[in-house]
Amino acid sequence: MKIAIVIPHPVPLALGGAENLWWGLQKHLHENTEHSCDIVSLISPEGSFWELIDSYEAFAELDLSAYDLVISGKYPAWMVEHPNHVVYLLHRLRGLYDTYRGDLRVPEHLGSKPVRSLLDWMAETDPDIERVTELIARVRALRERDLPEELFAFPGPFIRQIVHYLDDAAMAPKRIRRYAANAANTAGRDHYFPDGVPVLPLHHPPHRTDYYCEDARYFFTSSRLDGAKRFDLIIEAMRHVDGDTELLIAGTGPDEERLKALAANDKRIRFLGYVADDEMPGLYANALAVPFTPYDEDYGLITVEAMLSSKPVVTTSDAGGPCELVRDGENGFITAPDPASIGARLSMLAADQKLAKRMGAAGRDAVAHITWENVAEALLEQDDAIAAPAVVQRRRPKLTIANTFPADPPRSGGQARVFHLNRHLARVFDIDIVALCSGDTAPSRRLIAPGLVEYCVPHSERHVENLLELGRHVEGAPIDDVTAFEWWRLTPDYVQTLESSAFAADAMIACHPYLVRAIRHTAPTRPMWYEAHNVELTLKQKILTGSAAPLLPLVESAEREAWLTAERVYACADRDLEEFARLYGPTRARQHQVPNGVALETMPYFAPAKRKRLRDAAGLPSKVVALFVGSWHGPNVEALQLIIDAAADIPFVDVMVMGSVCMPFMKRELPANIHLLGAVDDQTRNALLASADVALNPMLSGSGTNLKMLDYFAAGIPVISTRFGARGLLAQPDTHYVEMQPDGLAQAIERFAEVDREACEVTVSAARRLVEAEYDWKIIAERFLQELEATGFPVPR
Repeated sequence: MKIAIVIPHPVPLALGGAENLWWGLQKHLHENTEHSCDIVSLISPEGSFWELIDSYEAFAELDLSAYDLVISGKYPAWMVEHPNHVVYLLHRLRGLYDTYRGDLRVPEHLGSKPVRSLLDWMAETDPDIERVTELIARVRALRERDLPEELFAFPGPFIRQIVHYLDDAAMAPKRIRRYAANAANTAGRDHYFPDGVPVLPLHHPPHRTDYYCEDARYFFTSSRLDGAKRFDLIIEAMRHVDGDTELLIAGTGPDEERLKALAANDKRIRFLGYVADDEMPGLYANALAVPFTPYDEDYGLITVEAMLSSKPVVTTSDAGGPCELVRDGENGFITAPDPASIGARLSMLAADQKLAKRMGAAGRDAVAHITWENVAEALLEQDDAIAAPAVVQRRRPKLTIANTFPADPPRSGGQARVFHLNRHLARVFDIDIVALCSGDTAPSRRLIAPGLVEYCVPHSERHVENLLELGRHVEGAPIDDVTAFEWWRLTPDYVQTLESSAFAADAMIACHPYLVRAIRHTAPTRPMWYEAHNVELTLKQKILTGSAAPLLPLVESAEREAWLTAERVYACADRDLEEFARLYGPTRARQHQVPNGVALETMPYFAPAKRKRLRDAAGLPSKVVALFVGSWHGPNVEALQLIIDAAADIPFVDVMVMGSVCMPFMKRELPANIHLLGAVDDQTRNALLASADVALNPMLSGSGTNLKMLDYFAAGIPVISTRFGARGLLAQPDTHYVEMQPDGLAQAIERFAEVDREACEVTVSAARRLVEAEYDWKIIAERFLQELEATGFPVPR
């Protein structure tokens, strides 16, 4: 059989992973099969709108009738016409797909009559290769008209819609005999493959075969030094690694100077610059472990190269392809994407080289099946059945969440719930979060976890003006969320984005009740679910007081409508569901308790004895350090006021306060032992969670459950809490926390100071075990999935 591997050559010419893949496959076919194989390539510039159009047209016109089989893997090569065409996809043009950040639709001022006519034609016409010639001709005709150059921006919304049409026409099932992808992560990307077709995740080997293992002297990693590879995570993780183990970084790229500046104060970090290919096996061979922490990598050959060298890999939960090969705790570690978590795993390997060696051996076994023989056999299989195990690319159910704040980064309790619950649900669903954000937020579309995309749409100028005007009459209360119930139309971009996401959604989710009408308008035929973080009316009655009180009827109307019209309601606690029924009467909705949880992988555990050692080593004062965390909600403000009132009675305690709960107190004169930190980055947060002596939770009101309690438990901080602060949790006083009376904070702290260390260790250990067993977000999401499945919602397994 005569085979053509058809590939585009970029301009300027460069050799990379794709070229090594095709050469490796060609070499195997030549040397180990009876087939002949040519690489057929065209120069394929893509630096502008018109260059990209030319490249697509060139491949569409390429005659490959002399070959028996054609294999393509990258845009625009799959435009070729052949009756025996296999697509082994590496990626589409990511800048017009999953990493695209611009407008989704062509702005009105750029839509002249011929442009609108073409856009309408594409929207009304199913992508078909037979229409490609007409499409390109109509696009070229626009070049002769006096149209704004902005229309032809690359990347931009016009070229994005054209390329989507061309790719979908080329990849249509009637043209392609078999689909494969270089990883399951690639196979699962939104819009990469036609709905319903089988896609084979097919890991390919590196182009070299001489990887080996010798010593274990340093951490080693290699790649292009750019933002997507997130070398800064690894560099910052080294601050959490004790000892003198070096980190060697091979590669060059646009981020090189910034990364060198970031590492300037750590003599253990060495940048090797460009490293010849022949030298790479030796660098892997003498590594202790390989940290590799990219964001949403398609595949990640570094993972395979490390494992072939018998080295454990430390990666992150949002790394994409590497997570398909790394088995956490077996051949490496999958951590949260933060420096402290990565550093903790690197420290563990540095301290236990037997563990590193054992994991490295398991890694080599895990990639033994990744061979050119298996790749070729799967691609060339002529029968309808695919010999290797295939993933059927049926369309995963899709959920669209309407929210009044972004979930990433997850700083507040509400953000943490939205982010962590849905990143675990995204294991089986495609999920869009469409967030209506403050006016100073840049519009964006980001993949924030595998399967989880967040759109941030800032308030329009008119929306901002309305908020500012109302804010002059409403003092001291956040109003963005409540007013969205009536003002969602003021931001047309939000309506458009929500409508676009809703088009393929199987269910719409109102996260909080305030966008329920926006959902009804944009997706009137879709099932609507209501995720209730709190009983909003109860919560807002503590916040919307004085001049803000007239907004309370909006809260009541929104919550009533969400409760009565939703098909499903899920809340943090059964008591909230009971309160909804008391306030608003019976609902037709199926009801679920989905409790708050904690992301254990982001929360290193530090028992009291270790906390003391850390504090002594850092030379911190001998005062008791207490921690209070909260967002700007009435119950948290009330609790902080209680702490402030008690401050004079606990002069031996320094209270550190984190979160937006600090905002109402920033201009007030406070006791000297109350320290307002406001919103902090993850590094500061984790440092305080690791070093505080005690956490405070003197809650007197509110609904739902307190996420801060679970964070405290997970981190190993002894907790002083009211019984109300532990509501909805399985935590018991004197077993998992120290109970305080509403007016007894000072007395409870004094009692805590007298507790012996052994008893304290018992309490925090019990609290951590409780969180591990009941409140890990992974466990909570799985229980919710089981309930959805049991009640008829499609949950792919």
